[in-house]
Amino acid sequence: MSDHNVHIPAPDEPSVPELELDETVAPRPEEEIADVLRTEPDLEDRSDYSE
Repeated sequence: MSDHNVHIPAPDEPSVPELELDETVAPRPEEEIADVLRTEPDLEDRSDYSE
């Protein structure tokens, strides 16, 4: 990280910002699809014992 991007919080400012820079950008469609697919655990056995 470049030194010019470092933010030093003021005394009355929290040390961890409430919003990250990328939280102002809407999620990409594939991120929303991935979130939906992660709602249920994937229990399928993908082991390949053919060798």
